[in-house]
Amino acid sequence: MAIKTFLEQRQGHIVQSGIPQCSRPTIPGVMSQRACTYYGARWVLAPVRNSTHIVHAPADCAYYGQNVRKKNYLILSTDMNEKDVIFGAHEKLERCIEEAAKIFPEHSLIFVYSTCTSSQIGEDIKWVVERVKEKVQKPVIPVEVPGFGGFSQSDGHHIAQRAIISYLSEYCRKESTKPFSVNIIGEYNVAGETLVIKKLLEKIGIKVICSYTGDCDADLMQESTSAALNLLVCKSSGLLLAQFMREEYSIPFVDVSFYGLSNTIDSLKKISKFFGIEHKVEMVISEEYEKIRDKLEKYKKKIFGKKAVILLGGSRIGFMAGAFKEAGLEICVCGSQFGCNIDYEAARFELPSALLIDDFNCAEIEEILLRIEPDVFIGGTREWYLAHKFGVPFLVFPQETKPYACFEGFLNMCEDLFKEIHAPVWRLI
Repeated sequence: MAIKTFLEQRQGHIVQSGIPQCSRPTIPGVMSQRACTYYGARWVLAPVRNSTHIVHAPADCAYYGQNVRKKNYLILSTDMNEKDVIFGAHEKLERCIEEAAKIFPEHSLIFVYSTCTSSQIGEDIKWVVERVKEKVQKPVIPVEVPGFGGFSQSDGHHIAQRAIISYLSEYCRKESTKPFSVNIIGEYNVAGETLVIKKLLEKIGIKVICSYTGDCDADLMQESTSAALNLLVCKSSGLLLAQFMREEYSIPFVDVSFYGLSNTIDSLKKISKFFGIEHKVEMVISEEYEKIRDKLEKYKKKIFGKKAVILLGGSRIGFMAGAFKEAGLEICVCGSQFGCNIDYEAARFELPSALLIDDFNCAEIEEILLRIEPDVFIGGTREWYLAHKFGVPFLVFPQETKPYACFEGFLNMCEDLFKEIHAPVWRLI
């Protein structure tokens, strides 16, 4: 199935076999669905509790960065103006950090971001941070994320990981290993998923110390150095951190996913094998599946064979494709805003004949909807209204309602798919 594209340069990014060209800048002039590196860093760092976040930029950047996954987070701004751009504003930033430390004495650490404007004029926030550290008497972490520092939010994920690594390196020392303990890396507590994963792991006798960064603060980060194992659920926003903790604190990591029954069961078996508690897992798997079996079969019968288009963010596309395929959907197109070769290889393994598309744009989405006429579109909020204009049911992911992780989450996902596909309003189209 060929999909026309209005630019010859985009041909290699849309493929029926193999993997698409990826990890490249967006072609100039194309209305990409990507965000900037600053927002990618906010995606990772915003959930860290008891922390102050200061953006050295015009107020617009703070406004843009305050809302992450439908949650509003407190964020401060130096509110750079024309005079600051001409003469520099490092003194203003220093005063802002000192003032913020006085206003929020209960916060354990401060993140300071530089974005496009401050970086273009050469503001050295690392130098300012070093000057002000002793005055505020708490960790101050620079996060340099100008929009031109990378070609998608994925680069911001990496920079945010390095910011966390710099904090751990300077302030967190290795503690004695706690048996049967893990950290979850790349998990952001979307719709309460961290709690669901924690409960499931507790049933097999595993304690979650810190979830980077869905359930995370300075104290938990310190305690995280005592974990016996790290669970990596998102490579884009967690691989660097997992590798650092392996080298610095001798904490091994394993790739896991809690989306879909097969992924969840495989992950539980991996974890139990590491800790030598395989005997507990089979009983828990059987018990959890029995809870959802009847309802799950009812929903799967109603959505089986429905055609789907999945256009997501990045590195979970392989796992998510497998989960939606397991739900019974026929996935015709799978795409990513900023996936890499590893992501597309995982997606191709799950979907040998599907169309894979990298860094999709609105024009291509319209072409896909017109040609394929899917029964459901699964993607981010940017595509929501476009799909509805074409009369196509839409499921938002990351979701805004209920957790989709683990056994009960898979049931929630199938229920939401059923509700979207069979909503009475589509009879009017």
